[in-house]
Amino acid sequence: VKGYHAFNLAVHATAGLLLFGILRRLMLRVNRRSSRPLPATGLAFAIAWVWLLHPLQTQSVTYVIQRCESLMGMFFFLCLYSVVRASEAVRAWPWHLVAVAACCLGMGCKEVMVTAPVVALLLDRVFLASTWEELLRRRGVLHALLFAAALAMLAVSLPKMTGDGDVSAGFDCA
Repeated sequence: VKGYHAFNLAVHATAGLLLFGILRRLMLRVNRRSSRPLPATGLAFAIAWVWLLHPLQTQSVTYVIQRCESLMGMFFFLCLYSVVRASEAVRAWPWHLVAVAACCLGMGCKEVMVTAPVVALLLDRVFLASTWEELLRRRGVLHALLFAAALAMLAVSLPKMTGDGDVSAGFDCA
């Protein structure tokens, strides 16, 4: 049982670190355009810390049944973190690969990950790109691949979900 809890705790901690990384990088980006900069590292740490220690997160560490949810959340954050890093990188394609792989792995864990491409696109437009044209020029291929992964997941899971209801589109995470 301790091994299960240790694994769940590691997944939860990794998700918290990814959340910290996303928030810190986004706040630093906002600070470059602001006359009143935010304390990016401290604020990102405080938000991630509250998220990590919130009582609602107890189940993600203590219950094995929540492992699919925790893994999906970690991959969701990894996908978003990779999109943010790709916007800053000189060579963005490694981060594009990480984002698409995280998106696919998250969809293998839980179907709700199908929302990740939409969230990544909106995050990119609101925080990273000044226009839709810039977004499509710089990271259009990335977003197309993320949406293709979501469509592939829907194509695989819909026939299974319309069957007898005993089959899941995700992996057995237990």
